[in-house]
Amino acid sequence: MAKEQIQWALSGMTCAGCAHSAHSIAEGTPGMEQIQVRYASGSFKATVDTELLDVPALQKSLAAAGYGLTTSYISPRSRIKNQKEAIDRKRNELIAATALALPLFVVGMAHVHSGWSIGLQFLLASILSFYFGRKIHSKAFALAKMGSTNMDTLVSLGSLVAYAYSIVGLAMGSHDQVYFESAGLIIYFILIGKLLEDRGKLSNSKALTALLSIQPNEAILVEDGRQQKVAVESLELDQLVWIPPAQRIPVDGIVTEGSSTIDESTFTGEPLPVEKGMGSKVWAGTMNGNEGLLVRVTHTGRSSALGGIIDAVVDAQGTAAPIEALTDRVSKIFVPSILALSIATGLIWHFAFDAPKAVIYAIDVLVIACPCALGLATPLAVVAATGIGSKNGLLIKDAAALQLAGDVKFALLDKTGTLTLGKPVVTNIDWSDLAARSAFISLNEKGTHPLNHALVSYFGNVDGLPQVKRFKAVPGKGIQGKIDGRMHYIGSSQFFTEICGVPAPVAPFTHTLCFTEDGAIALASFEDALHPDAPNLVRELQERGITPIIASGDVVEAVAKTAQSLGIALYHGGLQPHDKVTLVKEYQKQGRTLMLGDGINDSIALNAADVGVSLAHGTAVAQESAAVVLTREGLPQLAQYFQLSTLTMQTIRGNLLWAFGYNLIALPIAAGLFAVPLGLELTPMMASIAMSFSSLGVVVNSLRLHKKPLR
Repeated sequence: MAKEQIQWALSGMTCAGCAHSAHSIAEGTPGMEQIQVRYASGSFKATVDTELLDVPALQKSLAAAGYGLTTSYISPRSRIKNQKEAIDRKRNELIAATALALPLFVVGMAHVHSGWSIGLQFLLASILSFYFGRKIHSKAFALAKMGSTNMDTLVSLGSLVAYAYSIVGLAMGSHDQVYFESAGLIIYFILIGKLLEDRGKLSNSKALTALLSIQPNEAILVEDGRQQKVAVESLELDQLVWIPPAQRIPVDGIVTEGSSTIDESTFTGEPLPVEKGMGSKVWAGTMNGNEGLLVRVTHTGRSSALGGIIDAVVDAQGTAAPIEALTDRVSKIFVPSILALSIATGLIWHFAFDAPKAVIYAIDVLVIACPCALGLATPLAVVAATGIGSKNGLLIKDAAALQLAGDVKFALLDKTGTLTLGKPVVTNIDWSDLAARSAFISLNEKGTHPLNHALVSYFGNVDGLPQVKRFKAVPGKGIQGKIDGRMHYIGSSQFFTEICGVPAPVAPFTHTLCFTEDGAIALASFEDALHPDAPNLVRELQERGITPIIASGDVVEAVAKTAQSLGIALYHGGLQPHDKVTLVKEYQKQGRTLMLGDGINDSIALNAADVGVSLAHGTAVAQESAAVVLTREGLPQLAQYFQLSTLTMQTIRGNLLWAFGYNLIALPIAAGLFAVPLGLELTPMMASIAMSFSSLGVVVNSLRLHKKPLR
């Protein structure tokens, strides 16, 4: 059984009800589980069993309901291009519809019941409803055959009932019971609302558009001394590209010739250009200075650092915040409830009040109800927030992190490389066996921990080192390898005790041991300066009512010293990776817990925490495990993450207030509840206008997020 995660694109959705009906269809397909269908982003996610899943059958089932499932990768650039083209088509169609809707509105509102007037209304309404509303009717009909409903069901029924009622009234000679203008204008105003909604959704992706704008499509390939412009996607690893002065760099790579200054502010936020020369790394999307560079390709397109950020932003926009579960539950029953309310309204008015108005009020209820505002309330805010985050050095990988930040009570903080600079300096090496010095140096050069790097700097270049065989890194403990037929180890005191079976030498400071099974060879001591942003980070957490706690693999004495210097009361040292997970779970019993770390040994704790946050320099495993990645060096982005969470939740609550408030106010008016006591009533055309603009409140409120800067 081969399971894999997929993320495909689903077209043809017109409201949140579509997402639910598509989800229901997919649920009945063998080989699919953990299905997520997102209306706002058009994404279709699932865990699939590739041996069981019949993709063509799934596509056929979805197509029967009016949805198109695309299983091939669609780049964010192509997706936005497709959205713009769709908006252009809808705008052109709306212009043509306006030429019919305006005379229909004028003639219908004039209440002229002559033959030519009725005939003109019939013609115009027929074209508007059955041609311009053809997609609405076909979608409603396709869903009805499958026993499902969505917003199109309500609009289609509203238009068709008004049209049929008018035909019956005309046949019976009751010209005052003709509502052709409502039948046509219901469709027209829905078309206006959908166009404005789509434009708002596209505007909400402007942060993603900004990221795409700095990703070049072409590069200058250098082969056999000749230069040729090629598509970036066609480049292969280790090929050479020429970067002209004052041009954006199209790939991640290594400088092999030339020197220049690079503006890396898109990644680091730092305004000062960085000097680059032979052997320097450069990143796609950054801006070259005044000199040309020859660069060897290491990553292109989606595999580049910028491509990874773009993909992560797109993925995050397809995730759901926990608060969305409420709107999901409401959306599932919304349309059936409105259908029942419409029937009840018609029956009550027919038998208890004014029979001729029964059909009109029933149509009003169908047309004025708006499931779209509910369906967009959370997703649009998430799309805006993830885009804002990407511009401010915050890669939000899971929408849940935006909601949970406000509930965090404890923040577990890694020490080395997080609260400290992660650039320890060797202060002393106490040798027990100086003859084994070369073995120590040789094994150490294989390590990737900051302490290994510090030792490499301390020893410098040493020639004639013995060969290391069977090298292995042991996460959270150290490294090991066979030298001259004997296993050597470098690592923590726990690692020493595990291998040697005796207590390790005691040292009240940060240290590492080099040893064999017979005992210690050397004990190296280090000191690591505090990160300059650490005091502000601790103060920010405390001001938010969050308890900072240090969770480190370093010796307790060194952890205590760091905790004391930062004013942190709770700290834990000497932790293995599984110890950090246990610690996370212990604090989770008391409240929401955040984990901030950067190493492989932090990865499982980052995954276990309610919110896992990794740093810009963190390992790939740590960044993959975290829900939030700070993509710029330094810690201020963590404070901005909390600000962004607060702003996002304010926006979501405002959207939900509008969505629920609109329906709670509009539906009683549409049902004629205030017609008798206050004389307040709506025509079907007025109801369609209200419905058309209802979701715009959610769109506009979400767009306001872009105007709220993070401090």
